[in-house]
Amino acid sequence: MISAGRELNCPHCGFRFFINTAAAAGAFVLRDRQLVLCVRGKDPGRGKLDVPGGFIEFNESLEEGLRREILEELGIEVGELSYLASAPNDYLFAGVPYKTSDVFFRTTASPDVVLVPQDDVSAYQLFDPLRVNPSDFAFESTRQGYLRLVMSLVEEGWT
Repeated sequence: MISAGRELNCPHCGFRFFINTAAAAGAFVLRDRQLVLCVRGKDPGRGKLDVPGGFIEFNESLEEGLRREILEELGIEVGELSYLASAPNDYLFAGVPYKTSDVFFRTTASPDVVLVPQDDVSAYQLFDPLRVNPSDFAFESTRQGYLRLVMSLVEEGWT
């Protein structure tokens, strides 16, 4: 195969394979005026903060995939998903760099739900949503999504 940027070409049969960006979605979950954040249990970013979410599977919408990921990672169902922002991301997994397009939503969870960290989440933490250090996030894209969350909360009068 001959590479031309993000395209692989077979000189024998003419087959062309395009290396496309993977779609991922994450949610800033607000529960009783606190922000639920996950602690990553695996690399990349093991031990750093993240939002629940992950890669979108074939034949899923962003919203369907995100709801599935939240259920897998925290064992909860959430309310309406409101779009916040999107950002490109570099995701280094097992030494292979993946380009992703990360889409962030805002949602709520009932204060009564029991959060159960599972899958690739080792723990969760509750934060004042306006008081998270962006450098504690595992990914630059999540930092950008968080800043958009803060802007939206300030616009709504959160202090």
